[in-house]
Amino acid sequence: MNLEQIAQQAMNYLDSVGVAAEYEIVYMHLRIFTDEHIFTCAYDDSFMVFMSDIAYSYPQKSPAK
Repeated sequence: MNLEQIAQQAMNYLDSVGVAAEYEIVYMHLRIFTDEHIFTCAYDDSFMVFMSDIAYSYPQKSPAK
């Protein structure tokens, strides 16, 4: 998976939880910016760890009962 694909999946997740974000890819590093956090992923980092960090900071909301 390349950094552009990782960025797209991360952005899709953030959209699904209602978080506005932007990203940039600079020399084999992906950075995702939200109002509260900056997430960084290098080309050789684990995709699952990166997405876990994002999900921990912005968990899925459970539906209202």
